Amino acid sequence: MQAVSSNRRYVIPDRDAAVWCPSGRWGPRRVRVTECWALLTAENVYTALLRDDMAKARPGGRGSVEWTVNARSFSVHWQLRANAVWRFGRVFLICPTCWQLATRIYVPTEHAGAACRRCWGLSYQSRKNNYRISSWLDAAFGSYAETETVLARERRKQASATRYAERRSILTVF
Repeated sequence: MQAVSSNRRYVIPDRDAAVWCPSGRWGPRRVRVTECWALLTAENVYTALLRDDMAKARPGGRGSVEWTVNARSFSVHWQLRANAVWRFGRVFLICPTCWQLATRIYVPTEHAGAACRRCWGLSYQSRKNNYRISSWLDAAFGSYAETETVLARERRKQASATRYAERRSILTVF
């Protein structure tokens, strides 16, 4: 029996990940979350709750959302939990496969079902970035990975400000 190395640079299809990309540098690799066919976020469900039915937008609230993408329909349950940051509580989606709480539900290919990142075995792009300072250019200007991280933070901050502005316009009506 061969020992399994934890530093393997490839995945064993169907054992390590439910979906994989065959074109990795060292063989099959995990599909990244940015490569998925469709994505449902808790932030979008929260905004839709505030827009459609304010009575459900309270801590302890539960329900399900019908999510349609390109004529395919998925049913995903959600629940609101009390939170000091989110005004009416924080929305969590319930993974249809493992029933764990998640903030995102993915559909990696157009023929796949909906599930969380853990169920699909998805990876993040940032896990592959090299943060080592390997040359004087990296020391002087910062590594590519650090630059990408800063840019990603800025994109998330801008998206958050946009969501907040939309929610604020919804909440001023009430």
